[in-house]
Amino acid sequence: MTPEVEAAISEIRLVFAGHQVDVDSEEQGGAHVVVQDLFIGEQHVPSQSWVGFTINFQYPRSDVYPHFIDPTVRRADGSKFGEGISETANWRDRQAIQLSRKSNRWDPTRDTAALKLAKVLEWLRKQ
Repeated sequence: MTPEVEAAISEIRLVFAGHQVDVDSEEQGGAHVVVQDLFIGEQHVPSQSWVGFTINFQYPRSDVYPHFIDPTVRRADGSKFGEGISETANWRDRQAIQLSRKSNRWDPTRDTAALKLAKVLEWLRKQ
């Protein structure tokens, strides 16, 4: 992993202390990350899920996108997910729900993988 990717993982572990963070390096210097048991909102059943994403080797000059959650998550009221959520995704040979929250104005001087995860969680909790 590149030093920047390693630093991003350290920050994720700090910001999401108390949650298991699983990391697998990828061949180009990035990493595949899964943060376990994150609260995704009472409007979802279950209300907690793992969240996975890839920090690629170009980080921090590239966005951390997309994010994935457990494929069993459903809306508590039975309604369909809205825009930006795809229920039929595959991430690293596992079924998943894809959360598409691209950062068109990603700024490597202020945006981080941990901040992006926090923003994705905040958005998901409002869905």
